[in-house]
Amino acid sequence: MKYKVRYLETVRHDREAIKIYLDRYSATAAKRLFDKIKSRMEFVKSNPYIHESYGKRPQFRRMVVDGYLVFYKVTEESKTIEVHRILHGMVDVEQHM
Repeated sequence: MKYKVRYLETVRHDREAIKIYLDRYSATAAKRLFDKIKSRMEFVKSNPYIHESYGKRPQFRRMVVDGYLVFYKVTEESKTIEVHRILHGMVDVEQHM
């Protein structure tokens, strides 16, 4: 059974910040990154537990895509995957979660 994916408002802000940053280097880099994340989430819909739980906050799962960390939670009752954050791997994750 496929789960539904829901992106929280925090992800919209993360995407805007990533786009602004990547646009300085390439007009298409942000689109490629977001397309790759979307494609990987399509696989996660059928396999929500494929990625490791995040050690400090085990309710979250962490998917790595091109140096970015995608944090999501799985809710069994509603069969929903909530994407909470997309953060660069070099940031202090604890300050942003």
